[in-house]
Parts: sequence; C-alpha cells; structure tokens
Amino acid sequence: MAYDYTPSRYEGLCIPTVTPFDSNGELDLKSLERLSHYQAAIPGVASLSSCARIGEGTVLTPDEKMKVHEVMGRVAHEHGKIHTATIAPQSTGEAIHLIRKLEKMPVDAVMIFPPLLFAWGKVSPDLKVRFYEDIVKATELPITLFQIPVQSYWYDADTVCRIARLPHLVSFKEASFNLELYSEICRRLKEDNATMRMLTGNDRFVGKSYELGARGALIGVANVAPDQWAELDRVGRAGDFKRAMQMQEELKPISDLIFSEPIVEAVSRIKTVLKNEGLIANDFVRAPQMGIGDSEKAELLKRYAQLRAKTPSVAKSA
Repeated sequence: MAYDYTPSRYEGLCIPTVTPFDSNGELDLKSLERLSHYQAAIPGVASLSSCARIGEGTVLTPDEKMKVHEVMGRVAHEHGKIHTATIAPQSTGEAIHLIRKLEKMPVDAVMIFPPLLFAWGKVSPDLKVRFYEDIVKATELPITLFQIPVQSYWYDADTVCRIARLPHLVSFKEASFNLELYSEICRRLKEDNATMRMLTGNDRFVGKSYELGARGALIGVANVAPDQWAELDRVGRAGDFKRAMQMQEELKPISDLIFSEPIVEAVSRIKTVLKNEGLIANDFVRAPQMGIGDSEKAELLKRYAQLRAKTPSVAKSA
C-alpha cells in the first residue's frame, strides 16, 4: 500500500474515540459505527484514533482491537478522514507484528504507546531511538509518537528530535502536561526544521499549544463538545492565538468536569454524556475501571448541560 506522508495531512483535530460496550460488557459495534459517523462528519475533525487510552485499548483483547480498527477505519475513510490505530507493544518484535496486521486494514497511521521498558530506571535515549529505527526499517506505515503523561516515560527534547528525523514519523501526540517540556520540544523541533507535526494532548493548555507550535490536537475530551474543540483547533492553526486562548478558557470548565479526580473515570463520564446524547446505547466501562455512580451521573449531566448552554455549538451560533 502506498502511504501519503504529506505533513499537512496529519494536522488538525484527532478524536481518540471511546469504545462502546453493551450492558454485558461486550463490544457494541453498532454504537461504535454510529458514534464514528457522527464524529467523522464534523467538518473540523481531521481524523479518528482507535483503541487509545480513552478508547479503553488497555482492556480490549487483540481480536476486539482488530474489530474496532476495522469499523473506525472504514467509517473515517467514508468521510474522507484519516484513521490512526493505537498499539501498546512491549517489545520491538510485538510492535512489528501488530503493524503488519494494521498494514492490511483501513489504517493511515499507527500511534505507538512506549513499552514498559522505557520507564524501567534510567533508560538510554539510544534504546528509545533504536526501537523506532528498527520499526521504520520494517514498515512504511506512518507513525505517531506518543508522550505519556507519566514523567518516567517522557521523551526529552533531544530524543524527540532524533526520532523525528527518522522516515515515516508524521506526528507526535505530546501529552506530558508539562508546559516547560512541551515548549522546549516545540522550540527544538522548529530549530531542527522537523516535518513531524506536533499534536497537543494537553487539554489543560490546548489554546496555548498552538502559539508554541502545535498543528493539531489529539485530546480525549474532544469526544464531548467536538464541534467546539474543532473550532478551537481551526483558529489556533490559523494563527489567531488570542481567540484560541479565549476558547480554551471557555471550554476549561468542560475539561475540568470530565477530567476531575479520579481521572481514570474520565471514560465513564464521557460515555455518560454520549449515552445521554443518543450516540451510544450504554455507558458501560470495563474493570478495573469502576465507573461513576448514579448520583454523579445526574450531577454530571446537569452540569454539562449548563456548560454547553454557555458555550453553544458552532452550528447553532453560526
């Protein structure tokens, strides 16, 4: 398969779509298809990402992940959008094995969660770079680098630049939630004339991210109020940083509502909203996630409705 590495192709808002389950905890592919069509049809959405953390990729079986990749990839392509599949390999061999499968599917890029070994003590940057060197020798599939919001996993700026120089590295979801590190990486990539596109995963400073160098966003909170996040992305990439910052402040209460502690239950909160909006049939989340109780659900929906009233959809305000 011939892949398109045009840098601008990997810009814009990418939604890491949640994975719906039925009331018994089994995959609900009908709801997944409906939700994917809804998200992909939004003009400002550039791509969908399957089986990321918000998509509960960590609790899906290998066979389930392939089904989710297939459905979301097909839907994204029907709308002329990109589909990025997420994998979480623990070895170079496993990464290549999974990518070989994705090469046969409707997948435009693969986002790779760093292996556990990357956080095992003081890891040499050479080990991290070598991991990607071996992968790009084995595949031509475009690759998205992923910065996990856990300090022991972080790629420093120098390592990011080294990886960005490799072929097929098209984008980087930077989700350290560390403004200083994010700023340094953006500065270094610019100095290095890197073509790899910076996608902010820092929903706490999305608007500021564009001023620093982001060319898109890959944020789980975009599962809710996606039209508003798409508009923020549009103005940010257009260079209207003042308006992007203003929108960031307007949307911050929604982000805070979804990602309140315990943050691990953000998926449950997102699914509660999506079920209420008729986009998925159930709000089931898999263990060890516990989900949120009925009283929190009621308060969440009440608060979310109030916030949406203050930040009406782009379509309604146009």
